[in-house]
Amino acid sequence: MRELRVLVIPTRTGAMLRATEGGLSVLRAKLPMPWHAEAVPKLLDALGLWHPLPIRAALVVDAESGIYATRLYPDWFPDFGGGLYELEVVDRRRERGRR
Repeated sequence: MRELRVLVIPTRTGAMLRATEGGLSVLRAKLPMPWHAEAVPKLLDALGLWHPLPIRAALVVDAESGIYATRLYPDWFPDFGGGLYELEVVDRRRERGRR
């Protein structure tokens, strides 16, 4: 099944966003710290409205970025997806091993 895969990688100043479809890069963005707690879920919802494929998103964290992730998206964790996307939290070391 085809799907849009989105990686959200927290940084000290915001987040990196990478989206691929079938191994091809379709979106790369460096985003500043969101001013609203629902910024990332709404962005994923918007991608789901824009793109006809299922959206599979991953919040990529490690010990250091986990601190940034909870600060950036404090209200996001109870959600873990909506009607337009699925979300999982993955360990950065596991994600690097896939490449």
